[in-house]
This record gives sequence, C-alpha cells and structure tokens, in this order.
Amino acid sequence: MDDRQSKMLLALRQITENVSAQSSLNEAIALLVVSIRNATGADCCSLYLIDELGEYLTLAGTDGLDKKAVGKARLRLGEGLVGSVGQKQELLDLADAPSDPKFKYLPEVGEDKFFSFLGVPIIYQGELLGVLVIQSREKRQFGAVEESFLVTLSAQMSSIIAVSRASKEEDTGCVRRYRGEQGTGGIAIAKAVVWQPDVLLSDVTIQHTNEPYVQQELFHQTVFQLQTEMDLNTLHMNESGQKEAAFGYMSGYGSLLDDPTFQDEVDTEILANGMTASSAVKIVAERRLADLEGEDDHDRYLDLRDLSEIILSRLMNFTSYTSELSEEVILVVRNLPAAMVAEFKRYRVCGFVSMDSASNSHTAVLARDLGIPSVSGLFFDINSINGRDVIVDGLNAEVLVDPSQSVVSEYRQLMTLDREQEDLFSKEKFEKGITLDGQRIEIKLNAGLSQEEMTNLPEQTDGVGLYRTEISFMLCKSFPSEAQQCQWYSSILKQFKGKSVTMRTLDVGGDKSLSYLPIEESNPLLGWRGVRITVDQPQILKTQLRAMILANKDHGNLEIMLPMVSRLSEVNTVKKILKDAVREISELSQKEIPMPKFGVMLEVPSVVYMMDELIKEVDFFSIGSNDLIQYLLAVDRGNPKVARFLDTFHPAVIRCLYYLCEKAGQAHKPIAVCGEIAANPLGALMLLSLGYTELSMNYSELSRIGYLVRRVNFKDLLEIGKKALKLPHSEEIRQLYIDYAIAAGLDKVIAQNLVKRPADKTAN
Repeated sequence: MDDRQSKMLLALRQITENVSAQSSLNEAIALLVVSIRNATGADCCSLYLIDELGEYLTLAGTDGLDKKAVGKARLRLGEGLVGSVGQKQELLDLADAPSDPKFKYLPEVGEDKFFSFLGVPIIYQGELLGVLVIQSREKRQFGAVEESFLVTLSAQMSSIIAVSRASKEEDTGCVRRYRGEQGTGGIAIAKAVVWQPDVLLSDVTIQHTNEPYVQQELFHQTVFQLQTEMDLNTLHMNESGQKEAAFGYMSGYGSLLDDPTFQDEVDTEILANGMTASSAVKIVAERRLADLEGEDDHDRYLDLRDLSEIILSRLMNFTSYTSELSEEVILVVRNLPAAMVAEFKRYRVCGFVSMDSASNSHTAVLARDLGIPSVSGLFFDINSINGRDVIVDGLNAEVLVDPSQSVVSEYRQLMTLDREQEDLFSKEKFEKGITLDGQRIEIKLNAGLSQEEMTNLPEQTDGVGLYRTEISFMLCKSFPSEAQQCQWYSSILKQFKGKSVTMRTLDVGGDKSLSYLPIEESNPLLGWRGVRITVDQPQILKTQLRAMILANKDHGNLEIMLPMVSRLSEVNTVKKILKDAVREISELSQKEIPMPKFGVMLEVPSVVYMMDELIKEVDFFSIGSNDLIQYLLAVDRGNPKVARFLDTFHPAVIRCLYYLCEKAGQAHKPIAVCGEIAANPLGALMLLSLGYTELSMNYSELSRIGYLVRRVNFKDLLEIGKKALKLPHSEEIRQLYIDYAIAAGLDKVIAQNLVKRPADKTAN
C-alpha cells in the first residue's frame, strides 16, 4: 500500500467518525462535501439526494458549486451524468464530462469550469438514496484510488442518510416522527430526559501514584461493589419471573466483571507501572478495545466500553441523576449500558431511545426480555428532545416528539387495547389447544430456569418443549457440579410431573457465552457451538446427562435433545455417552433405569437431507426455527443491514418446514417447533397449515396462541398450506394467512403483525 492510499484510508475513517457525530443531516452533508474535497484534492464535491417519489435528484450540499443552488437544482433520474449514475446505479469516471452526450448543463450551479467527473451512487438496502460527485478543472480521470475511496465512503454514508431521512419531520405541524433501526416492547408515553455517561474513557487523563496499593484496593472495592449490585439486580429479575432477562444481563457484564485477566491487567498497570486506578482502567480498556476493533464483535466492544466507563464513574465518585427522578420518563441516550436497563424500574424509566443501533447488543436483548419499550438507531440532535413530550413505539421502531393530544389519546387507546387483549387471552389460559374441527394442538413452554414462583404454570401448558439448560450455567462462575445440576433438573421435572420436559443439552457458543469457557472466533455463529462443544468435551456432557438421569429417577418425564446437530456421528457419540450414563446409574442404584426419550434439534440445513438416517436413531425432532431460517437464507438475524432478508414466509422456508414435517410424520416420529415463529400468530397459522401439531414458546405468548388455535379449522388450514407451497413470493404466501385470519375473525389476534400507528391529525 503506497503513501497516498494510506492517507486515503485514514481520511476515510476520520470523515466517517466526524460526519456520524453531527446532530443533523444538513450539518453532516456540509461537513461531508468539504472533507471529501480536501481528502481527494478535487476542486468540487457535491451530494445529490433522491426525492421521496424516486423521480428527481436534488443538490443537497456542495463545496465548489454555487451554494445558492442547494435545494433548487435538480435532475430527473436518468437525466444528465448525475441522473445516469443514479439510474444505472453504477460508477462513472470521465476525463471530459462536458463532451459526453449525456452531460446536462445547469447554468445556476456554476459547473461550467469543471471537466473531470467522478460520480458514485449511494445505495442503502438496495434502494437509491443519492449520488456523490467530485469534479476537477483538469481533463483527467480520477483513477482507482479515488474511485475506491468514494465507493467505500458512499457505502458508509448510506446508513446515516437513510436513518436521517426516515427520521426527518413528517409535517411542519405539531409532531415529529422519527424511525429507528430496531425496536422492542410496546408503547411508552412520557417526557424525555437526556442522559450522558458521567465519565467517558476520553475524559480520563493518565496519572501516576505514590500509593499503588491504595489504588489497587480502591479498584477491587469498586469491582466488588458492582458485582454485588449485579447480583442483587439478577436476584430481583429472577424473583420477578424475568429469568431470561437475568441471563442476558449476567452473560454480558457478569462475564466481564468476573474476568480475572482484566483485573490482573489493571493490577499490573497500578503496581508495576505506578498508575492510578482510573488511569489503569483506561489503559487496559483502550488496549482491549483496540484489539476488538479488528475482530468484528460490536457487542463485546460495547460491553467492554460501557463497563469500563461505569467503573471509572464509580472510581471518580460520579453518580447518575436518574436516581432522583420523581415521575416516569423516557430516557434518551447516545448509547445505553445494559447495567442501566436492569435498574430502570427503580429509576422510573418506562422506555428509552438510543442513538446507537443496539439490535444485537445485550442492551436490546435485555430491554426485549424485560418488556421495556425502546427504539435504537436514530439520527437527530439529542439535546433538542430534552424535556419534550415523547411517544416510544417499540413495535414499529418509531419515536414521536411533541405529539398532539389527539395522537396521545390514540396511542393510549392502543395501550388499553393491548391490555384488553391480554386480559381476553388470559381468561382462557387453562383451556387446551383444540381446533374447531377437533384437532389437538399441543402448546408447550420454552423455559430457562425452574419457574416455581408462577402458580398453576403446568396447568397452562402441555409440558416443556424446550428447557434451556445453558441459562443456569451462565449464572455460575464455574462449571456446576453433577449434584447442583441434578437439583436444578429435579425441580422442573417435579413441577411438571406427568407432563414431558424436553431438556436441551448445553448449548453455548455463537451468541451465548460462558465466562469460564472463553471462545474467541471470527465467525462464532458458524463456529464451535452447541453439540460440537459437548462432543469435544465429553466430561462436561456426561456430567450433565448423569444429572438429568438422576433427577428423572423419581419423575419419569424427561426427554433429552441435542442442539446444532449437523452430522450423524454427533448423534451416535452422544447416544453412546447417554447409554453409558444410564448403565452406570442403574448399577449404582441397583435397579434398571429406562432410557429417556432422545431427540435432536433441526437447525442446520445439512440435517434436512439426513432425515432418513436420523429417524432410525432418535425418538423425536424439534425445529429451532431461528437458526434454521438464518442458515437456510444466509442471513445473520442480529444484523440490521440484512434484517429484511430474514423472511419467515420465504418459499424455501415454507417448503423446508413442510418437508421436515412430512418426513417425521411418515416415520411416526413427533416433531415440534420451538423457535420464535411458533409464538407469532401468523407464523403459528403457517405451521398448522403445514401439518405441525406441537408448538413451543415463551410464557408471554401461550395464551395468545391457544386463543388462536381454538378458533381455526385445521383441515381448512391444510388446504391453505397446499396453496402456499406453490407460490413463488413471500408476500403472496403471507397474505394467504392474513386473509384466513381476518375471515376467521382473528384480526385482533394478528394485530401485532399488521398494526399501523396513528398520524397526527392536527398536522394534516
């Protein structure tokens, strides 16, 4: 790489960071064109944006043309060189632009003094947003370096422009409506409070100390205090029936706080190099953050940065003023540490807005599991919202600022409607899932820990379709003993005695980690995870299997299931270990212990073509639709840039699910679906239409899906399924189920799939 390329790369990073930090799109564009002109040495840089109808490209910013033309000069798509770049969505590099037959002279912009032209389209998720242009007075082509620079920069700017344009004011009236990249929960209405972290890493100046042991003690006391507070928050979430949230909370910050290498590195900086505690934390954190920049792990990066700044705030005696709030508020932040989300109830926070996109971070996961309305990935002046009336619509990922009273009233009606629906579903929560034509549908629970605090839970379900054993592991600081695991498993088997409990063996790796089993991988979703880990670590697997079998001795309702199976040898290996464990316990107890039912999860596409072999080895199947769909469609479900491609109703998904159900049915082997698709009303209708009669889901959706099942005709749905299998487009397939639901009077049940939020009537 030559010196010029190196300078371009440095400029690329600086421009991206500086433009991203601007508080408005106009400010970002003004800075962008100046920065690009300086970096490339061009005589002019201009940005044209497409209008809402996709017909015209309008000059949005320039450094070199007449600024009076900004907002006025425009070209129809396909007109002139700029319009041609936009229409073809291809780069154009010309040495003598005025001589090109497509050149369109616009006297008002003053470009008659420029000859060379380099234009690149700005595209976001397949849609044209605009055209970025640099020009020079010389008759020359810009070349590969400038082309690469502009193409790369346009790709990075596309998300900023897209989010900002979606977030612009819809009307000049009372309301401003902003759309984010990700939302969670339902609706929250309150005044906005802007929060900034007390201490940033950049705020800390490096200082030395003459009392290193005092600084070391100060650091460890701070960490201990945080660990204690996290334990209390986790206990509170567990006691409140929010154990999934507790798991997500602990797996993020807990693993970092318990990381001995982090504390050792800080100690070394204090004792060996004479740093103050805050300086040592800054040095270690920034060193680790620099390493993470090259690993493409945004979540770990944010977790480490947030936790380091929380520790620094404690060390420097800063506290958040959120504890002083006297009424419910919407918290507005640039980036929100998950540790704050866990304490929202205490701080009277009913929802939050985050500028950073947090769709796959612990913050977003925790907010979802706690049911807190949130929107992340917005672009506006954060300080302009402080103290304003705000509506957070997590379902549609929208934020409304200064809504009129009529809009507030409509949203409150939606909140009331949501509560009424929940009450309606809840009235039938003890009724079985039987369709209008008498087909029995088993509706089971996805669980993570024993939920003994929930009374009558077994009576509301047909058993546990998925027990996530890894959640208990994640709340430990080392591998749990056989006795400890046996206690966990016995508790839930006893609670659901008489009903099957399907326990999934340890499923970590990917996006689930254990602090005491660190896994460093560049592509964890395709790496060492699920059954691959337990097969490679047979002592961990055998301990878990023995604990399950021992726990089942007095209950007899255990089923064991393997996650992430991709080959027959994995099944054979685990079956052998399971048989050994059963034999050992039989000998130990001096009585015959029966083999529990044994099954596998269908999540990896390779097993779709191995059903004939698997059928001979297992008693049942369960489809993990979240992973199966993302692997089948090659879409990372945690990546907002490709989220639109994660399509439940994709023809390939429908046909794959049908094939699996048919193969299992022909062999008379039970098959269930335990992914998120089963908890979605339209998804449940689709599964029933393909022949599935067993669905498993989180507790919050049990009564809704049960209500739906009791109001549909199974045979009619099977006919709908036959039609769906012949359709080539997901939109057509999805509409089949919408039409059926509406005809069956279930429009309220599927409302979350169809709902459109109210506009501000006073602004029309």
